[in-house]
Amino acid sequence: MMLSCHIGTISILTDKEYIDVNISTSQTGNLLSERYYATDGKVMLYDLRSLVEQAMRPSGLAVMQLYFEAYVDIPDDHSDDYDRGGFKCIYCDRDIDIYDFEPLLRSHFLTAAASRRVAPESFVFLPFFAYFGELVNYEIFADFLSGGEPGHCSFKGPLQQTSATSNEVWTHTIFCAEVKRHAEDMVGGEIELTAFTVRVGDRAASFFIDKSLAGTRPFYFRNCFNVSDSLFVPAVTTAKTKVDRSLAVLGSVSQFYDATCEQTYEVQSAGLTADECSLAEQMFCSDDVRTPYESAPDDGDFDALRPVLITDSTSEIADDPEKPNTVKFTWRYAENRIAQRNPLGVGIFTEPYDYTFR
Repeated sequence: MMLSCHIGTISILTDKEYIDVNISTSQTGNLLSERYYATDGKVMLYDLRSLVEQAMRPSGLAVMQLYFEAYVDIPDDHSDDYDRGGFKCIYCDRDIDIYDFEPLLRSHFLTAAASRRVAPESFVFLPFFAYFGELVNYEIFADFLSGGEPGHCSFKGPLQQTSATSNEVWTHTIFCAEVKRHAEDMVGGEIELTAFTVRVGDRAASFFIDKSLAGTRPFYFRNCFNVSDSLFVPAVTTAKTKVDRSLAVLGSVSQFYDATCEQTYEVQSAGLTADECSLAEQMFCSDDVRTPYESAPDDGDFDALRPVLITDSTSEIADDPEKPNTVKFTWRYAENRIAQRNPLGVGIFTEPYDYTFR
């Protein structure tokens, strides 16, 4: 088993004029089937990692089994001219100089951030690689305020004694509202959730509740491991609408035609932590970025979220303590039609008016 970024050049030694090479997977079928002519008794296969990642990325695969076949003319496994091999590959499109990565997978979630800020009523995805037989249930340690006094409690998730049946990726979806409800049940009263930490085995990730993020738009994306991740950005957003159309003139009458409308959103963040900047950079490079529908803000199914496109981005990360880290990016909905905000507002008669952009 290896990370896709560690797939190097494959050298095949042969005394034949040419060999036929077939590379396939158990999930996507054939990746490559070609005849290669030998040079100095060997055939070199370069940049296979790009081929593998291109096969995994659109399907949302984080783990894939690869098979290699080399033969002459006919793939006969009883022939002396036939050879076969394979390995399991974990998607990673970043260059990581850790080759003994099992300790990394056993002690870290598949995300770049060990801690981050989240909105009070939001949800987060926590993916991780579980080895065969490993227990996959999570435990949450919650911090809160109750009657103005700080408190702490812990509880376990619903997958008691559940273990991985193979080497595979699991993803827990954690809802802040559920964490708060569990803590209130244990305390026996109303609380204000301030932070919580999720642990699975030796893995841990901390989330700090930032009330200023309430009502802001979260972004969910496939990160460098091709698994779902999340980012909450304290920012100012400016919506820009552009209309392009042509003008036809017939005598004394003019008429517009071929009108197209485009709406984009420019986001300028406030100061971010280094972990949050790392998440933002991965989001900018991601092929799959999404945001919740207004009618279903707590839908925790990544595939059910609304696709968006990051059309431009700038990330400024400095080691100067006087200069905060910030990002700036422009996004739009993948749907070409301009989105109309849901007129069925939530809390319109029960919450104070808020003039900030939504």
